[in-house]
Amino acid sequence: MKAYYEVEEAALNSWPALQTRSLGGWLVKANQGYTKRSNSVQPLHHFGPMEQHLEHKISRCEQFYRETGQPAIFKITPFTEPEHLDSVLARRGYRIADPSTVMVTPIPAAVPAGAGELVLEDQPRSYWLSLLVEWNGLKASEEKTFVSMFDSSPLPRVFAVLYAQGRPVALGVGVLDGDYLGLYDIVTAPDCRGRGHAAELIRGLYRWAAQRGVRQSYLQVVTGNKPAEALYAKLGYREAYPYWYRVQPE
Repeated sequence: MKAYYEVEEAALNSWPALQTRSLGGWLVKANQGYTKRSNSVQPLHHFGPMEQHLEHKISRCEQFYRETGQPAIFKITPFTEPEHLDSVLARRGYRIADPSTVMVTPIPAAVPAGAGELVLEDQPRSYWLSLLVEWNGLKASEEKTFVSMFDSSPLPRVFAVLYAQGRPVALGVGVLDGDYLGLYDIVTAPDCRGRGHAAELIRGLYRWAAQRGVRQSYLQVVTGNKPAEALYAKLGYREAYPYWYRVQPE
């Protein structure tokens, strides 16, 4: 399992937050409420063996999020430190939310071009954001946060749209960190699903990453999303490790 620690680090780096604080080895992230990934504690390291020190750290995290007007959220992975943090949060009444799976695959050595036209931009243009709002439920009020969080990141990234017969049919984000391509917000137009457009878009992102020497890809999928799981399995993705969030009770 420790072999996937680099994947978790890449995922942490690739989806930034507008605010990040370090607290005793934990990263405490806030992003104006947009996505749990960027509004949660990433407890990858824990300094301080005493139980009262752990409780104090949790309370400080809760205070931080209270000041931002949000509940405290902790991301729980196989790399969480200390290992019993999940049970401690459960005793404090934290509920489980969004159980998910990280999946990984090698990028094929040769990726054939598809039939559609793939447009790649290094910034999320207004037309790309409008499609994300329409297809994936991004709130108009969250657009500025989405743009700002990537403006703050130095990592290479691309915002992709696939066109078929002159109309947009799929979109997604690819971010590079080390030897990994992370895929985010892979979405197909609602009336075009089940036609292979998402797979074609992902293969286009493979080509973009391979041209830059990247050989591995990962993504994250919510447990129970059967269409997405089937698509990713067909592309060669395999389960690496699970994760979930613990959300502070109201």
